[in-house]
Amino acid sequence: MANECASCGQIGPLVCNGCANAPAYLDDAPSATRYCGAACQRSHWTQHKDRCKLLLRRKIVHRAAKVIQELYYILCRKGMRWPVERVDRADEHTVFVHTLNPDLSGRNLIFHDINPALVNAADELVALTMHGCTTSTITMGQSVQIMLKDVMPLVYESSVIALNRKLWVETVLPSGSLTLDHEISKVDYVNQVDRHEVFFVMMLSPGVALQDQKRYAIDLTHVQYGHHDETLMPWKTFVETRTLETSETLPLGRARLKTEALMVKTLGEEGRMIQSAVAEFAEVMTAAVREFPGWMKVWKEQDESTYQRHVERTYQHVTKRLDQFVASKVNDRDFQIWHSMAENKLMQGAVKQMRKEKIKSWGVDLRGPAFVRAMKLVRARQKKERSKWGTPEDEKKKLHMRAVHAFEGTDYKGEIPDVSGLTI
Repeated sequence: MANECASCGQIGPLVCNGCANAPAYLDDAPSATRYCGAACQRSHWTQHKDRCKLLLRRKIVHRAAKVIQELYYILCRKGMRWPVERVDRADEHTVFVHTLNPDLSGRNLIFHDINPALVNAADELVALTMHGCTTSTITMGQSVQIMLKDVMPLVYESSVIALNRKLWVETVLPSGSLTLDHEISKVDYVNQVDRHEVFFVMMLSPGVALQDQKRYAIDLTHVQYGHHDETLMPWKTFVETRTLETSETLPLGRARLKTEALMVKTLGEEGRMIQSAVAEFAEVMTAAVREFPGWMKVWKEQDESTYQRHVERTYQHVTKRLDQFVASKVNDRDFQIWHSMAENKLMQGAVKQMRKEKIKSWGVDLRGPAFVRAMKLVRARQKKERSKWGTPEDEKKKLHMRAVHAFEGTDYKGEIPDVSGLTI
């Protein structure tokens, strides 16, 4: 019976706190381990301890994933790229980001400054994370490793081909025109193919063979695909429900090295500044996480109110460190250009006049004639793009590799790469 003492079989009113409320992993949905008293719990410990420790680690991983996710959102909000006036969900698949920056000089939407009063919380997260999966692995990799080192010491970066397309996020300039009205850059082109970066983490439990260890995906930018509150999931579930193929799983740092070379090659000095700033934000985040001692103690805290106080202090500490970092860069010309601070101040007058004209066509509610025209343009592009992706799997892989090679400036002759699955 469900309420029986695990030791003597009598009614067990007490529950083992260590593994209580542990989440499921694949087909393993644990029930509470109950006892009639402390004596039975002690006598049963030799039988229960391995299972208890496994479930406790599972609870810790879920707790940690939520904190890691929120820390990444804090980083995105502090690491502004373009100031954003409003994020508008046009339909199930389409989001318009109304920016206050009229410059189209190759800047892609990595980070944003968004007025929370003008945006739905879920749509804000879409705008914050769009095309930011590689940025998430670069900025958060070391922090994930520090926070999980006592429970999941194996942390990797994994590149996958996503099964579904990202939400369609289109930027609306202060003038009212879309980025669709302009030539799409190489960076935008590769972003249209769903190459996606996540963390692969493995839990090491004593006495368990490597192939049987618990494996998870931590996806910090999952909302750009329309998923919510699904930062963490078993690796098997992630691969089967979210990916077409897994292509690479490599140690931390690989994304940073590869992206640095590509950004400099495609964007020149602008790319160098972007990568330098992203790397600096990553260093600040890592240092802030390292300054907060005793992560395992935090994860094991059984009193929920005490745990939430620990978490809030973490958020406040990281926010403070990021604010200090941004303030320290006030005289750094490269950072100011990348961060758009000085540029945005200079453009305020021009933007104000542009917005007056924009309201005439878009309307105050953003549903005027310009919105209707914009949706026709977006849907035509969506239809064209979906026709490409409604193909057999091998053709999808070819399209993906052709786009990647076009981005990297190399020739693709049509071979299908060996993406046989995960290897560690």
